[in-house]
Amino acid sequence: MPDTKSQHILPLNVLLVLLFVAISVIAIACDGDLEPPTGGEVTVITTTYPLTFLSEKIGGNRITVQQLTKPGVEAHDFEPAPSDVRAISNSDLFIYNHPSFESWALNAASASSTDGDNSPTVTVQTVILESVGEDHGEDHVDTHVWLNPLKAQKQADRILSALVEIDPEGAQIYTRNADGLDVELQALDDLINKQISSCELDSVVVSHLAFGHMAERYGFEQIGLAGLSPEFESGPAQIAGVIKKINELGISHIMQEPIVSNRLAETVAAETGAELLSLHPLEVRTSEQASAELDYLDIMKSNADALQTALRCS
Repeated sequence: MPDTKSQHILPLNVLLVLLFVAISVIAIACDGDLEPPTGGEVTVITTTYPLTFLSEKIGGNRITVQQLTKPGVEAHDFEPAPSDVRAISNSDLFIYNHPSFESWALNAASASSTDGDNSPTVTVQTVILESVGEDHGEDHVDTHVWLNPLKAQKQADRILSALVEIDPEGAQIYTRNADGLDVELQALDDLINKQISSCELDSVVVSHLAFGHMAERYGFEQIGLAGLSPEFESGPAQIAGVIKKINELGISHIMQEPIVSNRLAETVAAETGAELLSLHPLEVRTSEQASAELDYLDIMKSNADALQTALRCS
């Protein structure tokens, strides 16, 4: 008669595996310091850093965000690779600013929509301007609206609407997160308003004319060494005019962007005795800022400090 007890004895190696699994399950259950989720199921592609910041703030752990323009790369020079178009095609939501900033965005979105294997990607333009290049054409529209926190709120509203459309189950979470973001952006606006007040000067010299929305909001004038696109430097006559204004107005600082070349700014500084100060257009972060996890709020506060110094505000 067979020994029925011996039929139920598991091999030693199987017992060891089961014991390891049991210990792992207990350890996980007892560990209160588990790594946070790396991202949610809703996939979002953004073009520039402000859109990444706003999306992550609103989406939280329900979304995974990929930014196409990497830290340290001049955003005006970016052109999408085929892999970027595939990433857009595989995403749930593609977020960009405006055709005059990302001239390639609509073509990339259109190309991604031809992929029949995926459900359509929702595409959102976050910058809606009342007047689009009436005098100068679309290429000369200032789309850097995120430098005014109140206009960044409008971008956030459009991102919120898109996320709710894609993931209605998360609507309550998205709305709550967006409300918290609104409070932070309003507080930032209040802080900058306080810092840039009672100033001796009302003009600053900037690398390129990216700060129009910020200047309008906080009551200063920008004098550009270059136009809206930083790679197109002004001619000698324009630079001579800037130098003349610096001397006439008593400007003692030149606001230099941390990513674009500072050659022209250094030349003008040497000619006028002005000092260089960093003023960030926030299209993308520097590699150092990304590594240090400095976010939109941190960099905007640094911008406010720099403007307070340059405008000689009390």
